[in-house]
Amino acid sequence: MKNKELNFEINILPILDILSVLICFLLLTAVWIQVGTLDTMQAIGDNSTEGAKNPPSLWVTVEANGDVQLSLRDLPKSQVSGDEVIKSSRGVNWAALEKKLTSLRVQFPELKTSVVRPGAKTAYGDVIRVMDKLKQSEFEGVGLSPLG
Repeated sequence: MKNKELNFEINILPILDILSVLICFLLLTAVWIQVGTLDTMQAIGDNSTEGAKNPPSLWVTVEANGDVQLSLRDLPKSQVSGDEVIKSSRGVNWAALEKKLTSLRVQFPELKTSVVRPGAKTAYGDVIRVMDKLKQSEFEGVGLSPLG
């Protein structure tokens, strides 16, 4: 038997082609990614001494089916009204929500704080739009409560 010479070459050209395409793809996608931010603040509670009273607040619960529940908290007992649900068959009823927010601001001028509580499957756009409506209705402190 003769000793055969083992002389072979690895063709790395296809691997380089794939890598160059992947690098171009990653660079292009990195350019298009934009990170958006939303300025929110802690609307309820603080780190001060015990016994501090929370300001009157409006809690807005937004469900995936478009139902919006408005509940007033920390109001004096004489002014407390029940929760109100704005139901809609298709998405959030924006006109009814805006009308109710305006009437609440007129009825309770000391009400300046609100917290939005989205449901687990609520559309992100609906949550942002509710926060916009609250800002337009002159609520100064608009907060976001994660996971209802």
